[in-house]
Amino acid sequence: MASDTPVTIDVWADIVCPFCYIGEARLRKAADANVTIVPRAFQLNPEGGERRPAMEYLAEKFGGTVEQVEASQQRIVDLAHAEGLPFSNDRIIGDTMPAHRLVAEAAETSPVLALDVREAIQRGHFGGTLDITDHAALVEVAVEAGLERDRAEAVIASQEHTDLVRGEHAQASAMGATGVPFTVVGERFGIPGMVETDQYAQVIARVREG
Repeated sequence: MASDTPVTIDVWADIVCPFCYIGEARLRKAADANVTIVPRAFQLNPEGGERRPAMEYLAEKFGGTVEQVEASQQRIVDLAHAEGLPFSNDRIIGDTMPAHRLVAEAAETSPVLALDVREAIQRGHFGGTLDITDHAALVEVAVEAGLERDRAEAVIASQEHTDLVRGEHAQASAMGATGVPFTVVGERFGIPGMVETDQYAQVIARVREG
């Protein structure tokens, strides 16, 4: 099929997952104007988790000191920078549900807006300029990305879209996803984990071939 054949790609990701952040940037590069990327939610910690520095959390989770974790993160830092993405180890993690709910609200308008909102939040988080537990700051980033302020504030002040976010997580789990990113191209080909830009492009071409 020709490159003007529409292709839809569903991407399950969590806001605080670095491989989702990098993989989504690669996918955007592989996609042409006739590819629609639909962001889906998947919380790596559905229980929310407390607000804390990311390196401190990773040191506790995987063992070792904060300094050792920071050193081990260098490969991820390099991969992010290679894609032109801001990336700092000095970032805060916490409950991602509010951020996912803002993305879900943006999806009410279009998948393009939803993807832009998610990317803006990810850039702020991984760039170390956005505390994702700061709801007012989340609203500002979402508004700058194109979401209407009144809707962003209303969503943050409520539990709106919570069931939708949980439902998307359950949908991915039902398809066998145990982590993210989890990408489904053309409702046919599943890609677990992050791959190279040319690999995303190859799967898109395969879908178009029928």
